[in-house]
Amino acid sequence: MPPKAAATTSKEVEEARAKMKARFDAVRTGGKGTARRTKRSKHTNHAADDKQLQAQLKRLGCNSIPGIEEVNMFMENGSVIHFSGPKV
Repeated sequence: MPPKAAATTSKEVEEARAKMKARFDAVRTGGKGTARRTKRSKHTNHAADDKQLQAQLKRLGCNSIPGIEEVNMFMENGSVIHFSGPKV
């Protein structure tokens, strides 16, 4: 018959368990036995943003110029702003 495992655990293991328990207790929304809080992701619709941008540009009277692949704007302080595929 194999010997029984010792009932006592080392001090390091006890400290690690307490640390993990403290970490996971912070994410509970209810009491013991409840599910942990799930991270809710926010879905954004980029097509709606583009549609609103096009409406504002139309209201301002801007026209898109087809055939421009990229634009480099050189600032006075020496930095460069690069746009690839600008719409306006």
